[in-house]
Amino acid sequence: MYIYGNQLTHIVKKLIGIRIKLLLPALLFSVFTNAQKLPVLQMVSVKAPANIKIDGKPTEWDNKFQAYNKGIQAFYTISNDDKKLYLTLQATKKEIINKIINGGVSFTVVKDNSQSVDDGATITFPVFDEKDRPNININAMAQLIAGSKDSEKMSDSLMKANNSILLDKAKLIRVSGIKDLDTLISMYNMDGVKARALFGKNMAYTYELSIDLKLLELSAADLTKFNYNITLNEVELDYVPGIVVTRNEDGGIINMNMPDPKLANSYISALSSTDCWGTYKLIK
Repeated sequence: MYIYGNQLTHIVKKLIGIRIKLLLPALLFSVFTNAQKLPVLQMVSVKAPANIKIDGKPTEWDNKFQAYNKGIQAFYTISNDDKKLYLTLQATKKEIINKIINGGVSFTVVKDNSQSVDDGATITFPVFDEKDRPNININAMAQLIAGSKDSEKMSDSLMKANNSILLDKAKLIRVSGIKDLDTLISMYNMDGVKARALFGKNMAYTYELSIDLKLLELSAADLTKFNYNITLNEVELDYVPGIVVTRNEDGGIINMNMPDPKLANSYISALSSTDCWGTYKLIK
């Protein structure tokens, strides 16, 4: 899984010998400061911008979010218009981005005051074919950007290369709890569910989702209130950087090697699923 994709290999070869520096300290300080100012859960209803697009780019939000949840270690905003419910989520930590790419984000809407995902409608994205996952080495991205004399140009090149890989591989959305929809639908479906996740400059990874309110049996006109759950799904050991897993023919683990324990340990927390619960009231 964690070998360079063909598009990244060309970039990496050009940059052999570049001295690795600290990863964009000013950016990291800014992210930390912004996270400190935001509530853990979104506190208000938000009208979706008229120009909102599900394109993996938070431009319509001016890169500002309603909450930073420490449980999932991500920024997010839930919003709606008269026809759709939206979730915009952004991760900036390498291990969390890796977790989302390999495990996906599940967004569940639950009515009737329940706090069980089994009682709601759940959308999971991205979903990849097990034999055709994207080859993206996030550690290498961070190191190359930090070590480049022209970090802005390098960031832009890596962003385009990795987004091309993601768009080529991410073609499925998993659905449960919604009548008349299949378990797996195309990302290009006409059923009322849209999702896209892409890298921005400086490695920020933005996930966007929209669901037709009628699929959820909700109405903005009624100012309906519901519970929601955001889950970052667990990642299998095989897809954790710093851990090399050897399996037998039946898939059982026969050996697990950590070439760099310090690196591996920093990713262990991303193995298990993490989630948060909140309540949202639709706005007219």
